[in-house]
Amino acid sequence: MLEFFAENFDGFLWLAVIIIAMIPTLEGRVAIPFALSVSTISNQSINPFLGFICGFIGSMIPFFFVYFFAKFLKRKTSGFLYDKITTYVNGKYNDKVNKIDRSKNIRKCTLLCGFVAVPLPLTGVWSGSLIAGFSNLSFWQSLISIAIGSFISCLIIFIISLLFSNAVVYFLIASLIIIFI
Repeated sequence: MLEFFAENFDGFLWLAVIIIAMIPTLEGRVAIPFALSVSTISNQSINPFLGFICGFIGSMIPFFFVYFFAKFLKRKTSGFLYDKITTYVNGKYNDKVNKIDRSKNIRKCTLLCGFVAVPLPLTGVWSGSLIAGFSNLSFWQSLISIAIGSFISCLIIFIISLLFSNAVVYFLIASLIIIFI
């Protein structure tokens, strides 16, 4: 697969890195090591920091689609009873609910950031966007939390890829094994 991208995106390796980073479960975990090891696959090379930035941007692009799709599903599936109960509780205990909601949102943002920051399969931007879409976090809270988590994850992968030359193969194999388990 990586040879396909290296051969067919001749001169546009940054685009190949972005496309690889948009694929679920691969994201920055494979895109960044690919960008750093592309010179071993073909005779081209890409600046390591450009590979890091393209991997981060590519992994963040699906956030918008997944988040709004999850919000759409939540809006279409929440029933009349749910709206009636939340309206009653918010009206009766408005001050207490607002105080609790603010502290819970900060905790939710921190947990979401930590979840996305772990560079393991099924804990990336795609899963985090689904969680954010189904939770009560606002768009900006979700975007900032997931962006920080994705940046941390991409940074971890970038550092590991700089230390080990064949990291792309190891990340791909480890990702597939964890997904199958």
